[in-house]
Amino acid sequence: MGVDWDLHLLSPLHGVFGDEQEYRPRDGAPFPINGIFDRGYAQVTENLDGDSAINTTSPVLGVRDAEFTDSGRPLPAVSDRVFIKTAGGKPVNQLFVVSNVEPDSHGGSKLVLNVVKQR
Repeated sequence: MGVDWDLHLLSPLHGVFGDEQEYRPRDGAPFPINGIFDRGYAQVTENLDGDSAINTTSPVLGVRDAEFTDSGRPLPAVSDRVFIKTAGGKPVNQLFVVSNVEPDSHGGSKLVLNVVKQR
């Protein structure tokens, strides 16, 4: 019998570390979702010249897939948007677009985000 990762790990983690955010699917009405927001992570890639490395950062939002599927909503997709209200109880108030969805095979996904420029 397999482990129910969502029940035993993801749900409790999101209950402690997650914050309510507003998910805005490309096709559909916005809805609240619990997610764990990280402002950025370092990713080192080689430069084309091969002699130096480039550091990049991207904000990410960890979500439970069950929050989508249990309510009959489609899973996160590229070009959806997320309004991040808070992170760890501190205000963020920033709109992001989902640039990549990385499922973790345990019932969660990491949404790689880009800032939406306000006009």
